[in-house]
Amino acid sequence: MSKKVVVRSATGGTSAASRRVLAAVTAATLAPTVESEGILLQRNEFVHVFFQVGGTDPVFSVVIWWYSAISGIWHRGETLNVNTNDLTTLEVQGLSRMYLQVSAVSGTAPTLNAWVGLVVPV
Repeated sequence: MSKKVVVRSATGGTSAASRRVLAAVTAATLAPTVESEGILLQRNEFVHVFFQVGGTDPVFSVVIWWYSAISGIWHRGETLNVNTNDLTTLEVQGLSRMYLQVSAVSGTAPTLNAWVGLVVPV
């Protein structure tokens, strides 16, 4: 039997623009350094990451960072190459926080927005 879920924003806000975790990024960003950075995963099993790109031939390399309370540090995870309005589903069981870092950008006038949705069983 499949379980029913609802997807809720991982960040607060009253509009799509205010819920972004990456807002109109045009260049590389920094990696996380302290525990409070990133998105609290709230004990969910899965998250959806929604991307919106703009520009001509844009390509963004996005590193997924994971924070574990066991180690007390950030761990580098997968790198996604984002070049269109992509959706990625990630398994996050047991991890405390996630952070999206743009490590490289190419294209003409590229922009990147991203949102994280928590997949919550109902």
